[in-house]
Amino acid sequence: MTNGYEGNFDNLKQRCSQAGGQLASPQNAAENAAIQQIVVLYNKLVFLGINDIQTEGRFKYLNGENIVYSNWQTGEPNNDKGIEDCVEVYSSGKWNDKPCGEKRLIVCEF
Repeated sequence: MTNGYEGNFDNLKQRCSQAGGQLASPQNAAENAAIQQIVVLYNKLVFLGINDIQTEGRFKYLNGENIVYSNWQTGEPNNDKGIEDCVEVYSSGKWNDKPCGEKRLIVCEF
């Protein structure tokens, strides 16, 4: 679910938590497709509740568990300039690693 708000990763994570949910963290293709539909509807990229902030190259869910599903764009994740720790979703449903300080559309799961 989204309310159209945009912010950086930490801000989005906090807002989802305050609402009683968490940043969307797809664990299969169907969940990823649901997030993709929101991206297409709003025509804005979203951040997932997945990152490699703790250990570079090891993407994990917010609860610290290793991801069980991924849908990376070809050539991603590439940690461009060494500062890409968060994951955004394109309108294609493919993932890209991106700096966490950039602003993206909020999508929370409950």
